[in-house]
Amino acid sequence: MLDSIFNPKSIGVIGASNTKGKVGYSIMKNLLAFIEHNPNNKLYPINPKYNEILGLKCYKSILDVPEESIDLAIITIPAKYVPKALEECGRKNVKGAIIISAGFSEVGNHNLEEEIKSIGEKYNIKIIGPNCLGIINMYNRLNASFSKEYFAEGNITFISQSGALLTAILDIAPLLNLGFSKIISLGNKVDIQESDLMDYLINDDTTKVVVFYIEGLKDKKFIDSAKRLAKVKPIIVLKGGRSEEGAKAISSHTGSLAGDAQIYNAAFKKGKILVVDTFEELVNLMHVFSTQPIMRGNKIAIITNAGGFGVMAADSCKKYNLTLGDFQPSTREKLKKYLPQTSSISNPLDLIGDADTSRYRHALEIIKEDKNIDGIIVILTPQEMTKPLEVAETIVNIKKDMENKEISKAIVASFVGGKSIKGAKSYLRKNGIPAYISPESGVEVLSRSYRYNIMKIQEDNCEYLWNIKSQLMEIKEKNLDTIKDLLNNPNEYNSKEFLKIHGINVPEKYLVKTPEEAKHYANILGKVVMKISSKHIVHKSDAGCVIVKPDNIEEAFHKIISNGEDYLKRNNIEGNIDGVLIEEYIKGLELIVGGKRDEVFGPVIMVGLGGVFVEVLKDVSFAIHPITKEYALDTLKELKSYRILEGIRGRPKRDINYILDVMIKLGLIMEMYPEIKEIDINPLFVREEGKGGCVGDALIITNNKK
Repeated sequence: MLDSIFNPKSIGVIGASNTKGKVGYSIMKNLLAFIEHNPNNKLYPINPKYNEILGLKCYKSILDVPEESIDLAIITIPAKYVPKALEECGRKNVKGAIIISAGFSEVGNHNLEEEIKSIGEKYNIKIIGPNCLGIINMYNRLNASFSKEYFAEGNITFISQSGALLTAILDIAPLLNLGFSKIISLGNKVDIQESDLMDYLINDDTTKVVVFYIEGLKDKKFIDSAKRLAKVKPIIVLKGGRSEEGAKAISSHTGSLAGDAQIYNAAFKKGKILVVDTFEELVNLMHVFSTQPIMRGNKIAIITNAGGFGVMAADSCKKYNLTLGDFQPSTREKLKKYLPQTSSISNPLDLIGDADTSRYRHALEIIKEDKNIDGIIVILTPQEMTKPLEVAETIVNIKKDMENKEISKAIVASFVGGKSIKGAKSYLRKNGIPAYISPESGVEVLSRSYRYNIMKIQEDNCEYLWNIKSQLMEIKEKNLDTIKDLLNNPNEYNSKEFLKIHGINVPEKYLVKTPEEAKHYANILGKVVMKISSKHIVHKSDAGCVIVKPDNIEEAFHKIISNGEDYLKRNNIEGNIDGVLIEEYIKGLELIVGGKRDEVFGPVIMVGLGGVFVEVLKDVSFAIHPITKEYALDTLKELKSYRILEGIRGRPKRDINYILDVMIKLGLIMEMYPEIKEIDINPLFVREEGKGGCVGDALIITNNKK
């Protein structure tokens, strides 16, 4: 169906205009060029005000067009008239529509947007927009947008919720010699989503790299579509609205609700997507992925005429998980013939400050053949003997030779300087060699290339996940009535009973109604923790309803009940106190593990070390269900504090497998019990390796309103 949008044989422009400066005029001018390039295709201006527009007969309605059906309608009229026009498109058997018009959810007009969505579904019209710039297909010269004419054929498809970002990219592209396959402005995404486009682009031979600017997602298929596409083509994403301020701006920009930045990052990671933080990073990665082969390994060679910058590049390797490859003995012997005795035959390879073009050429010709090297960064600083443009020409020629010989090594350049190297950098970029001011940028883009290669070949091992799911499903079947009762009143005691049934360890505990019962069970347990048990008192410590290792059990019981009653009264909460939970006092390294239900991605599991790590440092990581064991471990390793779990400075290694099991089980529990909105285990006490752990505190929030 999307082919009718990207390769239409017939187009109707609803809101076409003869007036310069109007959107309908700009689109018509752009489409005339498309018709000239594709003379068998048809273009129909639609506007009741005109008989003719730009030399073409104009129709009062799309229903008046002589053809039985039309591939693509482009709608530019005011928002309030769009439903009627789209209804007529449906009756005309229009296959696809691009709604340029603004004035929908981005200004709070949600009902109007829902109306056009319903019409599209009724007639099976695939819709891009509304509130968008339009689309461009470079290879058939289709500019179905109001952007100025620009056709630079290449292999990048750029998809954006922001039209302004697209126009900025198109303006920058000639400077970097970036070429495109397609440019797509999504706008408010009433119908066509990112997943639809990714599914389409898998088989698009003109697209090698897919780039997104995303403000918000509405699409649960996004991760699965991304994983399929990423196996064959790299996907790069810049996410807007990561800060609270940015999220507020988005709600008035495209009508999207920005999700939590960390959840989006988890989704992108699961979809095997490369995420960038800045527009500059986005452009850098577009350049390297569109021009260079993928790094198959992580060993690079640094060639430089400035030792200091070579050291800086080498330092960056550790930061970006690359290594300096050891030159083969044959490489070293060949290099000795062409380098001065003062040059050290090592990596980084310092050509010395008086390096001329021939020295760069010989170094590149030799190193390009070295099987221990996967990528090359060429650093140049302006020196008396060094001619930047000649070196640039040499790099380009050697790159062409590598392509002819099918030598798959990525090459990037860092020409450091100002006016003396400006022309050389421009020449490199125009001939398909990414060129950066700083060596660190060159190292970073090569590391991203290698990272993509690792991500795309990783396969999900779901056997362990499926085994746990089978066990939990059996538990659910055997305990349906008990589980229903526990979730109807998810106080802490019941929450822990629920987790215990599902194989997550909890302390030995009793729910008591009297101080005498409390004293009795405290004698059995020894050291204890006493807490209020009420689903209406979520933050028990804040309410003064938790006492650790009390000296006087009876006094502690009365204090907890009294503080609980005061809390309910003070906060005007009509709720019950079910008693006091008295449980064994346990110790271990404190973690926080929790689950929440994201409206786009479904169950999301959070993990982090407790105490200062979560309260002050916000050191938490997110995983999106379903969670394999490998995925859970990758998520855990994202924590800055992960090394503490492995054991440092004489501290014992913790039971990491136990943590992974809890993460996997919580994701499955959230899937199996849709009535659960959130689960909080804080703290989860984790013991030494092989000794498991235990739930310290548990909170379950359900949809049950009672």
